[in-house]
Parts: sequence; structure tokens; C-alpha cells
Amino acid sequence: DVPFVWDEACHNAFESIKKYLSSSPLLGAPIPGKQLKLYIAAQERSIGALLAQENELHKEQALYYLSRTLTGPELNYTPIEKTCLALVFAIQKLRHYMQAFTVHLIARADPVRYVMSKPVLTGRLAKWALLLNQYEIIYTPAKAVKGQAVADFLADHPIPADWEISDDLPDEQVFFADVSPAWMMFFDGSARKDGAGAGVVFVSPERHVLPYSFSLSELCSNNVAEYQALIMGLQMAVEMKISSLEVYGDSMLVINQLLTHYEVRKDDLIPYHQLATQLLESFDFVTLEH
Repeated sequence: DVPFVWDEACHNAFESIKKYLSSSPLLGAPIPGKQLKLYIAAQERSIGALLAQENELHKEQALYYLSRTLTGPELNYTPIEKTCLALVFAIQKLRHYMQAFTVHLIARADPVRYVMSKPVLTGRLAKWALLLNQYEIIYTPAKAVKGQAVADFLADHPIPADWEISDDLPDEQVFFADVSPAWMMFFDGSARKDGAGAGVVFVSPERHVLPYSFSLSELCSNNVAEYQALIMGLQMAVEMKISSLEVYGDSMLVINQLLTHYEVRKDDLIPYHQLATQLLESFDFVTLEH
């Protein structure tokens, strides 16, 4: 057997262990009444988040670290969508903190404004919007914060230099776009042997109801009649200078085609679908529901 010798290396290791065990923990506990800071960042293949808070000594204390790799379709998200995913991921994991505190979000782009400023909320964006609306989140640009936690965290999660800027965000002004109170529009179209008709009803933010009905001169299918009713309503909304619109229709086919959930397979519907899609882009904010 080799005899045990307590040398200087052993002593130094022992002192290091004692110092580590007697020092304050790396992660702190949240202090009631003080705001939290949530740092998020996204890499090409991973996302991360850091939850922090100032302690009694006015020094920033880490409360929670989060990170994970991106998988499947997430790898194809645009940079701003990956930032949105980082926020959603953090909220899902830190829900108990988010519900009890005001949270200041610190990131290089504002994912909340990005989601809320989209003209049409569909798929994952609609789900993210519902989640984000539940919490009080105040955005602070990362460049305006000089804390050590930000420097360390963003150094570990850099935005790759070869990322191209997404066309979804042509400039930073989209993060500060105002959304006016939304109008509601209900449309319906029907076709019979002796003709076709369309109806459109607008409801203003003040709950004033404006009904309109039209006769369609040409015989057509029910789906074409539905598209024509929608198009006439959207054209009227554009003329009325409505910027925010909630659209409701009883045609599952038309709504889902416009939401890209269904393909447009019939040739007679293609031009109507194209025109309706073009008109929807005229609004600052629009939703489609069946």
C-alpha cells in the first residue's frame, strides 16, 4: 500500500472546498416586491434564458438558468422567431415567477412586439400571443443595460455574424407600432339555383352595428360566394380606413385556406384567394376565425 501523505496540494484543495462550502450559493432566492430581469438569447441551434434580480446590496443575483437545443422545424425559424421561442420557453419553465412579479425582458429585439404586430396571427404565433398576454412583461433593449450578467450571458449566447436579417422585421420601428381598437367583420355568402347573395356585418369598437347585403350577378358555387362576400367586406374596410380588423366567417374552407392550413386546389378559387390575401395585407392588424 502507498502511504498517504498530506502535502501542500492536499491542503490547498481542502481549503478550496471549505471556501466553496462556506460561500453564498450561486443562485439566489427572489425578494418579494422587487422586479425581475429576464435575459433571453438565441443561437443558431440553441436558446437560453437567465432570470435575475438585484439583491439588498444592489448587485444583480442570478435566480435561474435555462437552456436547450433546437430540434426539428425550430432550426428553420428566423432569428426573431428563435428569440420568441426563447421567451416562450422561459415563461413555460418560470411560470410561477412570472405570475408573481413584474418582469423586465432584456433582449436584442422585442419578441412581444413582434408577435403582437403581425398582421395575421396563425399557428404558433397565435399560441405565443395567447401565452404572452397573460403576463406583465416590460421590454428593455439589451444595448441599454450594462450589467455584468448581461455581458456574461450574451457572450455565451452570441448572435452568429452570418445570420441574415429577417424580412419580417425590415426595421426596429415595428417593435413600437401602435395597434388601434379593432373592428369586427362577419361575412357570409350563399349560392342557389336562382342566384347568389352575400352579407357583411361590421361592428365598430363602440359596438355600432353596420349590416350590408348584396346580390351576386353570376351563378357560382357556395365557396366562391363566400370568397366574394369576404372580398367585398375587406374592400369596404379598406375604404373605411379601418386598420385593425377581426374577421369571422362560417366557411371553414375559406378561413383555413387563408390561414394556409388548407391548400387551394380548385382553379376557380385561386384568383379569389389571391385577391383576399392581398387585401388582408392592407391592415395593420387582422385575425381570421371560423
